[in-house]
This record gives sequence, C-alpha cells and structure tokens, in this order.
Amino acid sequence: MTEEVKRLRCAVADLIGENERLKSENEVEKTPEEKLREYFEETKRTRDERHLAGDTEGKRFHGGALVGICNTLELLGIKIEGVNA
Repeated sequence: MTEEVKRLRCAVADLIGENERLKSENEVEKTPEEKLREYFEETKRTRDERHLAGDTEGKRFHGGALVGICNTLELLGIKIEGVNA
C-alpha cells in the first residue's frame, strides 16, 4: 500500500469520526412528556390493532394500560397535550 493510500484512508477515517461526533452533538434528547406521549400513542395503536384483529384480551390489556397512564397523570396533577389534556 502506498503512502498516498494510507494518508487517504486516515483522512476518510477522520472524516467519518468527525461526522459521527457532529451527529451526536445535534441529537436532542426527548423530554419525559414526549417519551410518555409516544408510549401512549403506541399503546393506543396496539389496542386498536388488537381490536381489529378480534383479540379481546389484547384490546383489554392495552386499554387498561391507557387508563393506568391517565390515572397516574391525574393523581400527579400532570397534564400532557395529546394524552390527558
């Protein structure tokens, strides 16, 4: 392998590393409210899918999870848009 190829490989490796560093700096962590809203929406979709599939127990289970989420937020006095507000 020539010196030029070695230098180019090192330059590419450096660029890849820099790209990864920049991507991680620009990632924004979701707030607890955003995380809960996503979980609520996912659980709601799953409940609806179970209902359409005729899975009564699955529908009840996921429906109960939704009630639990809303009851917990109510007890804590927390309102989250798209969940219980």
